[in-house]
Amino acid sequence: MLGSLLGAALLLSATGCGASDPAPGRLAPMEVVVMPVLDTAPLRWAVERGYFTEAGLSVSLEPAESGQIGITKLMAGDVHMAYAGDVAIITAVAKANLPLRIVTEAAMAGPKHMWIMARNDGSVRSVADLAGKRIAHNGVNGVSDMLTRTVLATHRVDASKIQWSTQKFQNMAGLVKDGELDAALLTEPYVTDAADKGLFPLIDPVAGGGFEQSISVGSYTVTGDWAKEHPAEIAVFQRVLSRAAAEATTNPGLVREIAVKDMKVDPGIAQRMTMPLYPLEASAAQLQRWVELMRGYGVIDKPVRMSELIIPPPPTQ
Repeated sequence: MLGSLLGAALLLSATGCGASDPAPGRLAPMEVVVMPVLDTAPLRWAVERGYFTEAGLSVSLEPAESGQIGITKLMAGDVHMAYAGDVAIITAVAKANLPLRIVTEAAMAGPKHMWIMARNDGSVRSVADLAGKRIAHNGVNGVSDMLTRTVLATHRVDASKIQWSTQKFQNMAGLVKDGELDAALLTEPYVTDAADKGLFPLIDPVAGGGFEQSISVGSYTVTGDWAKEHPAEIAVFQRVLSRAAAEATTNPGLVREIAVKDMKVDPGIAQRMTMPLYPLEASAAQLQRWVELMRGYGVIDKPVRMSELIIPPPPTQ
């Protein structure tokens, strides 16, 4: 994947971004890659409610299954912005030297939004029981992988003896239930669905990993060149998304509505799931925690200063 990203970077330098320049005084249209996760609910809400149109910015969404795919599309010039997990963004910057900038954070995982889950009738009854077991994550060196490793390290379980299995979130609960896996790290809405399937929450990886109340999980990113050429578009995007994030925080019903409509979540599950936290802007301190964690696990070997990658928001939100 890193090879593909590097190739895409070369393509971008030769071709530029796909959209044509707007007329003077007009904002360029913006195409954004999104994954089918609750993190993107405020953006989806803002598009559906016409908030961007009201602000003079045309925003369209393109689906992708992973943040790595989104970054590849971004670097190829097929889109202007991409949602991706913070670990994927940092990896692309530190290992592939991609010129990414962070527009804003999309979401943070708070208490009970993510769980490491196991079978009610299985052999895993505590974190110590995970030693040598088959555990699912949704990507090597991704957010779920890093959080699971941190929980194991906190409880002095040898992660090198874990039998890791890369799976899609929507498939994990069934595999654990059928005994093909022993445990999995799941995020909502898959946590509630897994509980319905007979899995129990073993440990909250945020609190259980020593992250206090929250940890950033995903952000919206653009290339450095596009950021320099389109500061007005970025400022409008930040203002509108901040408005939508505030609404999602005070009215979680809109997130449930988006989950059912856009992500095909069962309405019953949507009513019971625990929401992520929606920040109004990016936090360098939150994002820097991932850098230090990734360096500690040897995922990246060079320092990255996240404060230098974040595009400051407009003065008034």
